Amino acid sequence: MRIKELMSLEIFRSSKLLTGEIGLENEVDSAMVLEAIDIEKWSKQNQLILTSFYAFNNLEEQELTDFFEKMHNIGISGLVVKMDRLITMIPEWLIDLCFTFQIPLIKVEQDLTYEKIMLAIYEPMLNYQSHVLRTYYDVRQRFTKIERNLSSFDQIMREFHLLIKKDCALKIPDRGIHITYGTLNEEMVVTRQTTMKNTEFTKNHYELLTLFSQKNAQEITALKAEILNQYTDKCILLVYQNDADFKETDLMIIENAIDILQEKLQMEYLIKKDRFTRLNNLADAILQNTPGNLDELNSLLNEADMNAYPYYQGIAFSTNTLNSRLLQKEIRNKLRTLKEHVIFFEHHNYLVLLYNLASPDLSIQKRELMQLFKDTFSEYKNLTFAVSSVKKKEELKTVLIECLDTIRFNQEFYIDQVVEVSELGIFRYFMNEQQLEAIEKLISPKLVALRQENYDLFETLYTFFKSNRNYKKTAEALFLHSKTIRYRLNKIEDYLEIDLTNPTQILNFEIGTYLLKMKKS
Repeated sequence: MRIKELMSLEIFRSSKLLTGEIGLENEVDSAMVLEAIDIEKWSKQNQLILTSFYAFNNLEEQELTDFFEKMHNIGISGLVVKMDRLITMIPEWLIDLCFTFQIPLIKVEQDLTYEKIMLAIYEPMLNYQSHVLRTYYDVRQRFTKIERNLSSFDQIMREFHLLIKKDCALKIPDRGIHITYGTLNEEMVVTRQTTMKNTEFTKNHYELLTLFSQKNAQEITALKAEILNQYTDKCILLVYQNDADFKETDLMIIENAIDILQEKLQMEYLIKKDRFTRLNNLADAILQNTPGNLDELNSLLNEADMNAYPYYQGIAFSTNTLNSRLLQKEIRNKLRTLKEHVIFFEHHNYLVLLYNLASPDLSIQKRELMQLFKDTFSEYKNLTFAVSSVKKKEELKTVLIECLDTIRFNQEFYIDQVVEVSELGIFRYFMNEQQLEAIEKLISPKLVALRQENYDLFETLYTFFKSNRNYKKTAEALFLHSKTIRYRLNKIEDYLEIDLTNPTQILNFEIGTYLLKMKKS
């Protein structure tokens, strides 16, 4: 209720507003009888203060000024002074103070009791609150019926549109949801955005948007609610109308709609989480605890929709770094698009995807992954993938072993960001954890010392092997003269005590050089 609406009540017909147009739009939420001037301790914003003139008796001018300043700062709606038989006229100084501090001053006759004034203020307020709460309850009942029927977002918005009787829209970008109900179907530009104050009936955060239509040069208002939840990045509800004055009954409908949308998001998340856990457990049973019994394995594969074709292939990547964990969902979603039949198993250190293939010719190739993750690899150099060979159903248990061993080998002796198990060649015999330690014993200690003490000579030897033992190509690769290369290689022969023309010695040292070059420092 506003001051101007209060003055229009029958009970205030004989009362007078002594401050003209001041504060007619002030809201009145409550009323209080003034007993003491320590108003800052007991009063609140939008309160109407009732008093007789006696409350101001024996006050100094500064005390009166301070009192009115406090009323102004608190946001008092107005001051009602009740006359009695001894006070027939309100003094000018009181009117002046009300003008100075912009506080409406209402004079009421002595036969109008405080009780009648309080009742006049609170009765319509209580009736209105009852109406608002009844609206909330009725709307809640309708939405509860929808909730019980496990309705879709579209059904929720259809019911919301029927209740609110305004154009409305729901946007959930990361799910591709954009539902609009009503006649408003054109793009509009936001020209102003302000936060709307919450009322005693609202708990959500609202913003008022002023929208401009370039098509018909018209402005309208949209109430925007960003629905906070932990299940999606962004969820926005919009309600459109011509002006910015949204009724509290409309807000009750919107509050209910937000509640039901939050519950819908939570329910979908729980269903998705349950399905994720079930499929992850299935993948675990297929890949990590592969049954030896073929009937049992077929049962698991059928349940996972992974028994359509006879061949299988795995792709894994390590998730033991912060970057890989942050990228895990994005990478997983991209890898899932490569084939129709796929399941994945998430471990705290790695993620493995298993694909069901109709033919070995349809296997996923290294170049395909390099192209798919080109931008990701350029930004995250330490991200590595392992690709298993194609297996038949009877060999399924080796898919995970191949993937994890390849990841482990590539972390110790780096080959590339995507490594197919077939690339490892002879190194496949050193892939498991125990053999990785044994492989280092095969490297000559003198070769290790050369790398540590004279890296230029070691790099020359590596380039020599890489250039197919061609002196000229080695010199070109290192931008050196051929004589310099021969001089360095002679020094290397002396240091390592080898003969670079001896095939057996060359083979051992060439493998050792490649291993040292691949080994991460």
